[in-house]
Amino acid sequence: MQKYPTLNQNQEFDRSITISNMNLSHMGYKNVEGKNLFERVKGFQNLMGPLRQQKIILYERRNMSPPAQECYGMDDYGDIFYGINFASADYLGLCTNEQAKEAAMNAAKEYSVNSCGAPLAFGASKYYMQLKEELKDYWGMNEVILYSAGWLAGFGVIKGLIRPYDFVVMDELCHNCLTEGAFAATKNVSRVPHLSLEAMEKKVSEIRTANPDACILVVTEGLFSMDSDYTDLVALQKLTMKYEAFLLIDCAHDFGCMGKTGKGVFELQGLQDFSNVLLMSGGSKCLSTNVGWVACNSYEVIDYLKFFSSAYMFTNSVNPVQCATALAQLRILNSEVGSRLRVKVLENYHYMKKELNARGYQIIGYPSPILPLLIGNELVCRVVTRLMIDEGIHCNGIEYPIVKMGQARLRVNLQPQHTKEHMDTFIETFHFCFVKATQIVQESLEKYQLALEQQEQTQKAKDNQNKANFNDNRMELKKPNL
Repeated sequence: MQKYPTLNQNQEFDRSITISNMNLSHMGYKNVEGKNLFERVKGFQNLMGPLRQQKIILYERRNMSPPAQECYGMDDYGDIFYGINFASADYLGLCTNEQAKEAAMNAAKEYSVNSCGAPLAFGASKYYMQLKEELKDYWGMNEVILYSAGWLAGFGVIKGLIRPYDFVVMDELCHNCLTEGAFAATKNVSRVPHLSLEAMEKKVSEIRTANPDACILVVTEGLFSMDSDYTDLVALQKLTMKYEAFLLIDCAHDFGCMGKTGKGVFELQGLQDFSNVLLMSGGSKCLSTNVGWVACNSYEVIDYLKFFSSAYMFTNSVNPVQCATALAQLRILNSEVGSRLRVKVLENYHYMKKELNARGYQIIGYPSPILPLLIGNELVCRVVTRLMIDEGIHCNGIEYPIVKMGQARLRVNLQPQHTKEHMDTFIETFHFCFVKATQIVQESLEKYQLALEQQEQTQKAKDNQNKANFNDNRMELKKPNL
């Protein structure tokens, strides 16, 4: 097994852990109460403090070099590491390509560095307008509105169009931006079991029967990133038409990397009727930028969003450098190079899945640049992620509440440029770290159980002593006065 060098070569990491309680989720601290806003959040550190002391909270690792297939990184604790990058969501590996860097530099020279206003207040640029036009052409849609981030697009389109008397029906695993947008827009939000067309139709039918004149928006994703799966979009669009509903598809994780020309899962499945469809996506996965957008064949819908989507109106425009970068990447997606990259990243997926399955590990979902590697136990997942960094592999552990409790996993982000050696090293390293992490957690659980038994025995001895003292005092009180 190849071990990549770090800048901490003389340091031997002790990754044993001490379990002080079995509360593995931070969500119990969400609904804190009390009038003192600052004081009431301090209890959260009772959970986070010990985890940070043991260096198994890895939320703010950072790049120390371009996030290519191999790169430097640093964790929260100042440890610098080098290794293979399976953490960055750069599905076609375009972040270091020369065309995009040159486009960014040229835009900076031409426009300087600025974000001088919202789109409605002299904030756009020629690159901004060109990006809209080329996104429309690429997706084959009549109109596009740009947002300053993918999250803003998902939130902004729902909040901008849906009113308190409308209804939203969404897959239970829809992204946070979609659920936040829905609940900010209306209390009439229903979440149905993941990928269940039967449950979706039942709920939409119930709403339409009870509310014949109401607007219903059905929300799903092209590719659900944590499970790497998707619904039947053609059947879902027909279902929405049947009940005079509308369909929003979040294509953030399939745009650029799925489908013959990279349009997304809707292209892969052959969806052609967009008469009641809104498409939404972001540039963070294949365009190397934070830009987001919504597309629709209705001019009136997009024009309405410009005035009633606060996430658009009250946010500064995507700056010229980002727009020029996105344009350069989009042109690669729409080229023969893009086609070859899409084929190669799926070849890498199939190789990794076959080899991991052969070793008894479970891969969730369908072929995509995302390979969810199931671990199960949250604590094992944290330790595996930590150990893999020590061994020179950057990867992301995913746990509750992002996925269900007991379904923790590694979200392995593949790139076409990952070599067989990269993938073989990942597979060997993961197996080594999983076995070691399981042993570490098992030993820690045994110590925790022993500590509980000792506490119980100590408490029982105290209770017996208190009882004896109570009986002695009672007998003393019963003695007659002489």
